[in-house]
Amino acid sequence: MGFDLLNDWQESKQFRLIGWIAVLLLIIKLIMLFGFPIIPHAIEDWYIAKHIAEGSGYSLSNGPTALKTPVYPLFLSLPAFIGDFGKIFASGLQHILWFFATMFLYKASCIRFGSGFAFVASLLFALHPAYIYYPYVLESTALTIPLFIIFWYMAEYSKLQSVNIKIPMLIGWLTALTQPILLPGILALQLFYFGKRNNVISLILTALVIFTPWTIRNAMTFDAFIPTKSPMWMNFYEGMKKDVTTQELAHIESARKYMNDVELEQEYKPIVLRQFSESFPMYGKRSLHRLTEFWLVPDTYRDQMWTPAIIISRVLPQLLLGIGLFLSVLMLVKMTNMISIDTRHFLIVLIGILIYVSIIYSLTQAANIRFKLDVEWLQILLLFPIFQGIPKLVEFKGTSE
Repeated sequence: MGFDLLNDWQESKQFRLIGWIAVLLLIIKLIMLFGFPIIPHAIEDWYIAKHIAEGSGYSLSNGPTALKTPVYPLFLSLPAFIGDFGKIFASGLQHILWFFATMFLYKASCIRFGSGFAFVASLLFALHPAYIYYPYVLESTALTIPLFIIFWYMAEYSKLQSVNIKIPMLIGWLTALTQPILLPGILALQLFYFGKRNNVISLILTALVIFTPWTIRNAMTFDAFIPTKSPMWMNFYEGMKKDVTTQELAHIESARKYMNDVELEQEYKPIVLRQFSESFPMYGKRSLHRLTEFWLVPDTYRDQMWTPAIIISRVLPQLLLGIGLFLSVLMLVKMTNMISIDTRHFLIVLIGILIYVSIIYSLTQAANIRFKLDVEWLQILLLFPIFQGIPKLVEFKGTSE
């Protein structure tokens, strides 16, 4: 399973079937986008992109910003040059990217797991209700997931063919800069694929290529070391808003009118530290609740929880993938002989990424559905032990009888 999509199309019936399904979905979604039209939801990334297009630099209303990392706003900056229609154009580009993400997910899964599971995994990804919808949203997740999948494919492909491994390394670090919470997970995967001693210098140099320009810009602009983005105390604050005082809320809302995000960090910090010192048991309780929000439905959407849209896009996928993850972990532990050591280690890395991301969001805030979507496709890959184990389990029971 090589890099040539056209050759794969000719040789693999399953690849063609996934391709036709992905093409059909793409056509339907583009008709809806340009025909109705659907106006994509956009927030800070788009406003930064508009400021870039207008010549105001990398900024928001209160001046220069590090609220968002640069990859996605720069991706949006070209569509932003054509005004409000640029939102629709950018969303169209995202739908095309997600078509290729589906195809590369199939190809990467073929290399790692075999063509049978590759078909199942790519089909589940293509038909995942939230993933069908999300390219209509102008938020970084819409770029993070295709980048993440391309990085994974390139890393797998580099094991089969002579490829300059700096290319997947760069794509991996670019993915991490697009969505910084994934940085430890991307690092773990980089080490899994390229962790040999003779690759260490390349890993370091490629990371410096991706992160250094942005870090230097932030040092020159804010006189601060910000290798990814500014919000740290803000994320804790947002998760604690139910417990802060009315005066603190009013102070932050007032400060937001004239301070930039880097300056605001110093306003959030004492409020967060007071909560830690005075109400740490409540913080622990809230953190456990945020963990359930991350794995179920955030409180923001609880009043819509039993509407068809939330049931189809969140409740059912979360429930089914959650059950699948539980069964897969059991099979991974109990049936160690059914999966190669290398693939078992790969799946353990994926589980580690899910655990890490879950912990970070539970400790800060989990108010948005998209937080889970960045890693939810990994749960699809983690269904492999079920796919691999059930036939062998049936065969074993048949033999014993």
